[in-house]
Amino acid sequence: MDAKIVNKEILFKYFKGEATPDEQERIHEWIAESPSHKEDFKMYHLMFDGIALYGDKSPIIARQPKPRMIMQKIIRYSVGVAAATMLIAGGYYASRVQYAGSLSEQYTTISVPAGQQMRMSLADGSQVQLNSGAKIEYPVVFSNKSRIVRLSGEAMFNVEHDAKRPFIVETFATKIQVHGTKFNVLADKSRNYFSTTLVEGSIQVTNNSNPQETLFMKPYDVVVLADGQLYKKHTDNLRDLGWAEGLIHIKKMPFDELMATFERVFDVKIIIKREELPEINVKNGEIRISDGVEYALHVLQQISDFTYERDLTSNVIVIK
Repeated sequence: MDAKIVNKEILFKYFKGEATPDEQERIHEWIAESPSHKEDFKMYHLMFDGIALYGDKSPIIARQPKPRMIMQKIIRYSVGVAAATMLIAGGYYASRVQYAGSLSEQYTTISVPAGQQMRMSLADGSQVQLNSGAKIEYPVVFSNKSRIVRLSGEAMFNVEHDAKRPFIVETFATKIQVHGTKFNVLADKSRNYFSTTLVEGSIQVTNNSNPQETLFMKPYDVVVLADGQLYKKHTDNLRDLGWAEGLIHIKKMPFDELMATFERVFDVKIIIKREELPEINVKNGEIRISDGVEYALHVLQQISDFTYERDLTSNVIVIK
């Protein structure tokens, strides 16, 4: 196969889930040709994830004659030759499928630095927005049976529907099976905290410690993990998902919980040196992340009684 047939444009189409079956076949064949192609594939995949190339109109590569068409001519020529050719082709197809299967077992990891966010597309066209400090693991190529990703931290998913291949998000606490939908997941193992909020569609959540415990969710349902059990409630609004639009939603919530959010979003260390935590005396409010941590703290001081000092050298904020 001519290696020039597979280039950056066609690979990016593949990563965006827009490659035709013929293009997908060519890519799998190209990867199998040499170890260097396999490394190039990984490099371009990481490049695509990093720059989040959305809306790119990659040029359509002219399709090459399919080997199947040539094989049909050989079959017409001789039954004996056809049998041998089909045997070779069968072995080649099996090896190609096996290689594609091995790619589905190779996971790529993307970690978002504190204070940043990232948007990315998976190979099936599903969209993921990762919040500050999140980590996602996903296969180079999804298998023919399922689409499994692993998440630590917070992310918003917008999943492409595929009835034959369920989309599953694995976290430290649960497995979330998706049926083509939009939802948010926060899985913080360090705090033993898990929650998921459904925006559109339907999902089911299974407790890892008790696989018999499964909850089905409808839009505006929220599921949280508490004391090892899953609990579901219905919400009237989705303000807690404002991070995806660059906002931090402030409400009457534990002060230390909000400071943990500030630490993750603004990439700072916050130490609370008080015997009693300040109270946040507001029902609803929002702060733009782009305004920075100093502005966020000044706004918070208007609705909560505390002072603070910031050491720019160590990037530490002390709440008093």
